[in-house]
Amino acid sequence: MSAHPIDFKINPHVFSTPELVDIFEEKAVFQRWLTIESALAIVQGELGIIPVAAAREIHCKAKLECLDLQSIRKGYGKSRNSVMPLLEGLRRACRDGHGEFVHFGATTQDILDTGEIIALRSVVTILYRDLRKVEQICLNLARKHKETPMAARTHGQQALPTTFGLKVTIWLGEIRRHLERIKQLYQTINCGQLGGAVGTMAAFGPMAEQVVKGTLNRLGLEHDPASWHTSRDKIAELSSVFSMLVMTLAKIANEIFQLQKTEIGELLEPSPTGALASSTMAHKQNPVICQRVIALSRHVRALNSTVLESMGHEHERDPRCLWAEWLAIPELSIYTGTCLQYMMDVLAGLIVRSDKMLENLYRQKNTITTEWLTFQLSESMGKMKALEKVHSLSGLVRESGVSLKDAVLADAETGHMFSPEELSLLETPERYCGHSLSIVNQVLQKIAEQRKADPAELSEMGKETE
Repeated sequence: MSAHPIDFKINPHVFSTPELVDIFEEKAVFQRWLTIESALAIVQGELGIIPVAAAREIHCKAKLECLDLQSIRKGYGKSRNSVMPLLEGLRRACRDGHGEFVHFGATTQDILDTGEIIALRSVVTILYRDLRKVEQICLNLARKHKETPMAARTHGQQALPTTFGLKVTIWLGEIRRHLERIKQLYQTINCGQLGGAVGTMAAFGPMAEQVVKGTLNRLGLEHDPASWHTSRDKIAELSSVFSMLVMTLAKIANEIFQLQKTEIGELLEPSPTGALASSTMAHKQNPVICQRVIALSRHVRALNSTVLESMGHEHERDPRCLWAEWLAIPELSIYTGTCLQYMMDVLAGLIVRSDKMLENLYRQKNTITTEWLTFQLSESMGKMKALEKVHSLSGLVRESGVSLKDAVLADAETGHMFSPEELSLLETPERYCGHSLSIVNQVLQKIAEQRKADPAELSEMGKETE
């Protein structure tokens, strides 16, 4: 039975991706826990803490296909512990009483936390891969449209001329900063946990340090001597970075949504051939995917709040906080990766209507470059007086319908200051894009250099210095 859209079978992956769902699928979670138990047993066997034969048997049987899942299911019906029914299944599967050495010295939260880290390491790897693709798509967009003029908007109104390339460059800055954060995250969270019941590692005996380091090393994880059972700042940092990333994607999605409105029509979200956007209005092309991203961003922010609040653990163990985090992380991760996948597809196929951008820029071509006129006049009459004069002339233009150029030339105070040729920029606002081209070129060059230093995969980070 599927009760959540993430698990739907007939209409799957509207708010998820197969790759991310596979990471958090129940059997994948259980297998991670078994893998941790296997690594622990092997190391303890090598150190002589448990019999070598027991370690080998546990390692051999620590696979879901070796366990009686129906029996484990019944166990969960009676138990309130997250891992004990699974571990009982592993113990039963082991021959010759070797199952008695399963989970030797560990505690439930050790397994939950280390399993979560292994999952999150995979999630971060996927996000890095896909975000670099989004960055490359935006680089191509900015390069192609670095001189494509359009109206910049502030307070929801047309403000001054700019270029679409510069708008994309702003997106690129955030994307690059998120990539740097994700690279750092991969190192920050790459730390497992085997602290024992209260973080003292007492049950592991005299060789506790070797047990913990050896086990985590087998799992490809770092070791922190101090338990982080109740220190969740690293998980909260990850959650916050995910939330920030999704908000950047939602901002881009919203920009496309706004600029796709019928009255503007400057951008269009790509639509599959033959796809129906409306059940009754065949003429519409709805920005469905951008809307999904914006909807998902609201859930990510809410889930991030849950994770942040879950930092407030008490004493040496507090399942109230742990379980809240544990419930939030899979959804938060899946939604973040889904937003990224969606925006990768949208941006790769984005329809840029440069003709419509120019048409909209010309809607106020007489007044959209009033900034230029103000600073021309300020040379002779001062900034504030010039601003008042241009404000007055703009009002006259709106009321009478005359062009700003004609209004300036007809005005007793300003008419003698310019020739008609000198005011030609008022009729060609696309010429007043400031240093947009230079800015775009600088950003493109900077990011191209940064990309050269990026590892192809996060797992390669640091290898060149080893």
